[in-house]
Amino acid sequence: MSKSRKVTPPVTDVPSDAAIYARDLNFTYNAKSDFAKHALVDINLTVNKGEFVAVVGHTGSGKTTFVQHLNALIRVQSGFLSVLGNDLSVKKPDLKALRREVGMVFQYPEYQLFADTVLEDVCFGLKNFGIDKDKREQMAKDALELVGLDYEQIKSKSPFDLSGGEKRRVALAGVLAMKPHILVMDEPTAGLDPRGKSEVLDLVGKLNRDEGVTVIMVSHDMNEVYENADRVLVFREGNLAYDMAPRDLFRMEEEIRSMNLEVPAMAAFCNELERQGYPLPDSCRTVDDVFAAVLKFKETRDV
Repeated sequence: MSKSRKVTPPVTDVPSDAAIYARDLNFTYNAKSDFAKHALVDINLTVNKGEFVAVVGHTGSGKTTFVQHLNALIRVQSGFLSVLGNDLSVKKPDLKALRREVGMVFQYPEYQLFADTVLEDVCFGLKNFGIDKDKREQMAKDALELVGLDYEQIKSKSPFDLSGGEKRRVALAGVLAMKPHILVMDEPTAGLDPRGKSEVLDLVGKLNRDEGVTVIMVSHDMNEVYENADRVLVFREGNLAYDMAPRDLFRMEEEIRSMNLEVPAMAAFCNELERQGYPLPDSCRTVDDVFAAVLKFKETRDV
């Protein structure tokens, strides 16, 4: 049986500081067949501009379907969705404007490299938006340097002659060259070694803190989620099961494991310290944070 469409608020009700605003958002695959599957069920959430939000969930939970709505790779079937003021619930949303503001980095983005040179590849999206040659090359230069690559050394190289880490950076530069206000990343560190993972997450964190870019990161690595995100959206069977700060979420160890998700090692350590009587602030999410908090507690108790 198909779900009835709910009455949803008009676009004028979207908060001014909202980057993403969803009300009663639903999506069903194969809706008119016997194989219908409700991938999103009455999703209601607001992501404010400048937040770093992780999206997690077991395979088939609806998380990928949700993030693919954000730049209209999947169109709204039912409900209301606004992204940076663009009403994606209308019949003909302005996709060109939307996709300039919302950058999408897919899993293994280096597989999308195709041009003869790095410069051509990074300039591809800019060219499609009609930006003149001199300006787009400057924007490409800025983006390549932002991801830590030497423009003069790399611009004329074939993308296919680069190392795996360099390819990932070039692919990311192609998205960042558009100067998106929202960066949506699907497993951005998949396949990278620990150093590569750290470099990518440090870069994304810098964009979020220094440039005010809103980050939506899909990840299966709960350690990355715990240490980097401001909020965590947990999807389960198409529903938004939880929308919480990382520290609050990962205190619920049994519930997290019941959804086939891992409890981050640092979260488990913090939970055990709290059980042993050490009150930790919610900001404690790294080794340095915990060490400082425990030391301060001991000093206070010894006074």
